[in-house]
Amino acid sequence: MPSFAGAAILPKLNKTLLFKNRDMMTQNHRDEIFYDVDCFGIRGINNATGGPEGLAIGVNRQGLAIANTHVRNTPDPSYYKLTEQLLMFAKDAEDSLAMTADQLKMGKSYQWGNLVLADNDSMLVIELAGSEHSIEWSERRVLRTGHHIMLDTEATLREEGLDYDSSVERVERGYDLIRQISRVQDVFSLLKDHGKGEGKSSLCRHGDIDDHYSTVMSYVIEIDHTQESGRPKIVFHFAKGKPCQAIYTAIPIVFPADEEMVKRATQIYHST
Repeated sequence: MPSFAGAAILPKLNKTLLFKNRDMMTQNHRDEIFYDVDCFGIRGINNATGGPEGLAIGVNRQGLAIANTHVRNTPDPSYYKLTEQLLMFAKDAEDSLAMTADQLKMGKSYQWGNLVLADNDSMLVIELAGSEHSIEWSERRVLRTGHHIMLDTEATLREEGLDYDSSVERVERGYDLIRQISRVQDVFSLLKDHGKGEGKSSLCRHGDIDDHYSTVMSYVIEIDHTQESGRPKIVFHFAKGKPCQAIYTAIPIVFPADEEMVKRATQIYHST
């Protein structure tokens, strides 16, 4: 599950955007929504077991949003679990980093992956490889695909035959486009992008004979920090299938959530 995820802060609009193209080998995937009083997200799929686990992308009532990308299978617990824990208990990106560092100091290890975190004024990437981690801070833009940038893991990924070069191409193309983002619509255009052509190196990924991974879901979490109440206004946008062919649908996310709000969000998702 290579996937592509990133985040951008638009200071002129006072908005934070977190986004992800979810890449899988199946075209029949159906998301499982997680929505409780203080947190909303989409269930992850453990790459080792194939079962639902933790969260692949989500946001909490404080306006902290997290998405992840897969790098390498290991027997360790998935980073999806960590993503869910951070969204349930952390208040911002810095708090999430401190919690992650504490987990690793206590001897926790995780499958290789990347966590992209964003709040109202900062964002960061936590790269994970077993018990090791590295951090990239940014005030405006971050991206990750199926490899690490800060951790020195390239040799291992190449030795195992993982598609390192395509992942690098996706990041490079993503950074070319993310620097130009000035409005929400630009993010949807980025997620639909094919660059030089449809294929495994395009942001909207199309599998080929040798590599069947393709984008099956696309997500954008839009967080508006201009509300007078002090609580962010949150909208979850999703497209089923390849984003270049699909239409995005919006679900308003309200915290604290009650039973009726959860029911409505589920109905919107399943009715598309």
